[in-house]
Amino acid sequence: MLEFLLQVLKATADSNGDAKVIHPLLEANREKLDMNFAQILRSWAMATLSDLEIDTARNTVVDIINFSNRMWDFPLGNRANNLEIAITGYEIALTVFTQDRFPIDWAMTQNNLGNAYSDRIRGERADNLEVAIKCYEDALLEYTRDRFPIQWATTQNNLGIAYRNRIRGERADNLEVAIKCYEDALLERTRDRFPINWATTQNNLGAAYSDRIRGERAENLEVAIKCYEDALLEYTRDRFPIQWATTQNNLGNAYRNRIQGERADNLELAIKCYEDALLEYTRDRFPIDWAMTQNNLGAAYRNRIRGERADNLELAIKCYEDALQVRTRQALPQNHADTAFNLGLAYVDAKQFTEAYNIFKSAIDTVEFLRGEIFSGDEIKQKLAEEWNQLYRSMVEVCLQLKYDDQAVEYIERSKTRNLVELLANQGSPALHQLQQQIAEEKRRLAAADNSEPTSLNQLRQQRQDLIKQVIPLEHIRFAEIQGLLDNHTAILQWYIFNDCFRVLIITRQDQTPRIWKSTAEDFDALNKWSDEYLKTYDKNKPLWRHQLAGKLQELADILHINDVLHLVPNTCNAVILVPHRYLHLLPLHALPVSPSSPSSSSSSSSYLLDRFPNGVRYAPSCQLLKLAKKRPYQPQQSLFAIQDPSDNLIYTNMEVEAIQRHFHPTTVLKKAQATKQALLQAVANSPDVQVIHLSCHGYFDIKTPVNSAIALANCVSPIPGADSQSRQITLADGNTLDLEKCLTLVDIFNLNLPECRLVTLSACETGLTKSTTSDEYIGLPSGFLKAGSSSVVSSLWSVDDFATALLMIRFYDNLPSLPVAQGLCEAQQWLRNATQPDLIKWTEEHRNINEENKQIIQNRLEKHYGCENPNDKPFAKPAAWAGFCAIGN
Repeated sequence: MLEFLLQVLKATADSNGDAKVIHPLLEANREKLDMNFAQILRSWAMATLSDLEIDTARNTVVDIINFSNRMWDFPLGNRANNLEIAITGYEIALTVFTQDRFPIDWAMTQNNLGNAYSDRIRGERADNLEVAIKCYEDALLEYTRDRFPIQWATTQNNLGIAYRNRIRGERADNLEVAIKCYEDALLERTRDRFPINWATTQNNLGAAYSDRIRGERAENLEVAIKCYEDALLEYTRDRFPIQWATTQNNLGNAYRNRIQGERADNLELAIKCYEDALLEYTRDRFPIDWAMTQNNLGAAYRNRIRGERADNLELAIKCYEDALQVRTRQALPQNHADTAFNLGLAYVDAKQFTEAYNIFKSAIDTVEFLRGEIFSGDEIKQKLAEEWNQLYRSMVEVCLQLKYDDQAVEYIERSKTRNLVELLANQGSPALHQLQQQIAEEKRRLAAADNSEPTSLNQLRQQRQDLIKQVIPLEHIRFAEIQGLLDNHTAILQWYIFNDCFRVLIITRQDQTPRIWKSTAEDFDALNKWSDEYLKTYDKNKPLWRHQLAGKLQELADILHINDVLHLVPNTCNAVILVPHRYLHLLPLHALPVSPSSPSSSSSSSSYLLDRFPNGVRYAPSCQLLKLAKKRPYQPQQSLFAIQDPSDNLIYTNMEVEAIQRHFHPTTVLKKAQATKQALLQAVANSPDVQVIHLSCHGYFDIKTPVNSAIALANCVSPIPGADSQSRQITLADGNTLDLEKCLTLVDIFNLNLPECRLVTLSACETGLTKSTTSDEYIGLPSGFLKAGSSSVVSSLWSVDDFATALLMIRFYDNLPSLPVAQGLCEAQQWLRNATQPDLIKWTEEHRNINEENKQIIQNRLEKHYGCENPNDKPFAKPAAWAGFCAIGN
């Protein structure tokens, strides 16, 4: 192996790195190009360079860089290994080419290292692209436009590629940065002076416009087509066959997605472009590019309008199968998943459902393998989940077509709340918890240091990866396990939203497969329209939203056909678990109006879903979370930790907490100004065995950035924005500023440890809202407390009334000694809804836990604001008053 290394380095030196010399030598020794070779290169170079004078070392490093360049652009062999060898060479070079001693050589090597990381297959894709961006930005410290305009333009072009592919950050923002980089590069890369570089950047600019999110999609694609056609003015097949093929492939993509023009014509043009690209992209010379183009050609044939549909699908399937010969899970896992998914869709179109099932299974296994390789943060996993949600949805559809109804449920579960499920599954490992803390500390250290090498951080991440793989395997929940979570009198209603319909899957302990109700396409459209109107009205006009709520819930009940769904629930079921999907998490499904359960029921009073199940209605983000959440029985003596009115503007919150705390011993209550973030975190840390947490205060949900959702604590709101930490401040609707550093944010909650907690009650506004994503990750304050260890969370779906909430909460806690959480909440909601003013006054007078002063305050409020001409009127009968809270978990 060392002999070959010395041979190839000599050939590199003699030919000045000529690819026509080096690539045949590499091809003849492909079996040697592995990670062992990379290690030999590193060991030999470090030993050799240490003994050389600086000028001699520089010459050796130039040879290593030229060799690394040839490894980077070598089209054969194992691409992942080739790139690792190239990276090794560039990293060796940087030990000699330092910025202070060889600034220009350093910049050149940083640019090349960026190219290798931009293409890198091993490691996390998101991390690799961040490293690439950092390399390019470092190169630009020396490659300034005034001193090195050509190198500056080259690096701007490369930086644009990294931003176009970037995973972190907002996709729309990244593409705008990429476009700006390409446009900057074109300031120097003009056609008259540098025609080939001009064509390269035109091709890249076309790719960015082809993907662009901002602006009109149709116009962006026309710009992309123009860029590709411009590139082809210089990229002719006879002079630049490979670049010509690359641009033909890209032009095919643009025509395949084109909006303007006739769709049939555009697809024919796309097919012609792909077929042209394959004239140069042959499997023997450029297998990866050949497979990519086969995949794209398959997509064009799958959508083709001209020709026989069956013939087109057969051609599409053949293209995808050819592509998968190169795009294997081992060599190119991301590409394998892409093409396997596409092949599955073609099988579905051809009604070959068994074949679709098998290939979708392979694609899902690959996606979950990719997910298992991600350890840098939940944001990346979230984006991966959103990217692949359609794959899971398609698999569920195929399972239903094949009557694999139990597997349909299992794949629904595999697609949902994966981040939270993993966090809960990983809770029990002290070693993992310690590693997480060490990683956080190392990241803080690196952030505060200049020019720090992340070696120790990478080592810690590798330890975490090894630990998770060894001791915390997360098995997918099986249908029989879901049934095992239920008793004979409880059913699960699991909603799932598809592309053109929605379904409800009813799961009971007795039925061996789920009972399924399916909507029409018209119901699907109506649900989307209804939810858009509902959420927009809530956001823009809350008084109107409150006025319309009862009527809107009746509309929703009709759209969801809730009565038809309930007919599928066995009459023996007296409790139900609702598992919503996507935006349904934001809706009070327990308050849907339903037909009376029996003809003898009174027609004069409304009946709601929670009335049909006397043992309670509760929610779960997913069935797997039900399995992981710890069940903790009620104990006569329970400890309470409470926050009481930290903003000092919730009158009835004080009497709420004062009444509730009498049920518990011992109690810790932070009142008003005492309830600071520091005091809360200290109190929780000092009480790891606390069993009930009650937070009676304001809450805020940030739909754009859910991790900024927060429980408002003392001194967190001010009329003037602070000078520091602007990114940690939110402007409220009333113009005041919320300082997240003084709030309990979702990030803070995820870091809490509540191993003995039975219940967290978020007696505040909007504490139960979650981000409605296509991936159905459950991202909101309740998820934080579930992860922290609580088995149940009670939270609100809207801005709740302070007075009604106080009455509801006092009643709810009265119920807890004798009823489970969900049943206790349902009873309290029914009681508040059905109580007349005289009923409430009498209840207040007789309540042992409400002191005399508070009794008088409640009675005065009832008499002044809720006096009715008819004593039988019910002041809190409207859903806005009683239906805002829901019970989540066990």
